[in-house]
Amino acid sequence: MVLAMGAGLAGAGMGSATAATPTAAATPVQAPSPQTNVPDLDAPGPAKTVEYPPDYQTRSHPDEARIEAPQYTRITGVDPHCPSPMICPVDITPDGKSATVKLDGTNWTWTRPWAVHVAANSDAPLAGGAFTGTLTFEGVTLPLRVNITAGGAQAIFGGYVANASGGGGVKVNYVEPGSKAEMSGILPNDVITTLNGQPTPTVSAFHEILAGKRAGQTVPVVINRNGATMALQLTLDGA
Repeated sequence: MVLAMGAGLAGAGMGSATAATPTAAATPVQAPSPQTNVPDLDAPGPAKTVEYPPDYQTRSHPDEARIEAPQYTRITGVDPHCPSPMICPVDITPDGKSATVKLDGTNWTWTRPWAVHVAANSDAPLAGGAFTGTLTFEGVTLPLRVNITAGGAQAIFGGYVANASGGGGVKVNYVEPGSKAEMSGILPNDVITTLNGQPTPTVSAFHEILAGKRAGQTVPVVINRNGATMALQLTLDGA
C-alpha cells in the first residue's frame, strides 16, 4: 500500500519518480513494501518523516491513496514526488488526522520513496509509547508506525482547588495570576464538575485525571459559576 502510494506519489511530486512512456508495458503490481524507518517524535515537537520505498513498477490507471495518522499525532505533509506532467494533489484534513493522495496519471512508474511527515501532539501521554496509523493503496493497508518519546513537564492546574461543599465538584479557591488557567477563563469560586470529559467529584479525582498529562495540553472543562453551567477549554500549566 505504501509502495503503491509512493508510486502514485512519485507520479505526483512526492519524489522524483519518472513517468513511463505511453507505450511501456504495465508490469504486475505486487503488494507495497513496509516503511523503512520509525521516527521518534517529541510531544509537542517538530514533524519527522516516515518513508515507504518505491517498487519501480508501472501503473496504468489513476488511483488514490489514503493515510491515517497514528493516535496523538497529525500529518503535516505528504511528498509523493510526482513527475511532470502527472498531477498528484494531496488533501490533508484540518486536524491532520488523515490525508488522501490522488494519483491522476496513467502509465507512471514509482521510482522514489513516498514521504509522510508526522508530528506528535501535546496531548500525547507523558510516558510516550509506540503508536500506529495506516497507509492504504490498491486494496492493501500497511501500518504507519511512530514512537513518541517520554518526558516533558507534568501538567498541573494553575491554582488551588478544594472539595466543594455538598460534593459534586471541586471549588477553585485561587487562580495563579498569569497562569494558563487564568488565561483559559477560570475564576476563583468556579466549581469544576468535569475535566477532559471525566467527572471531578473530589480533589483526588481531579488530580488523578491530571496525572500523566503533559503541560501545555488543552482539555475541555465544565464549570458551575454562580449557578450557571459553562464549558471552557483549559490549557494545563506545568510543574
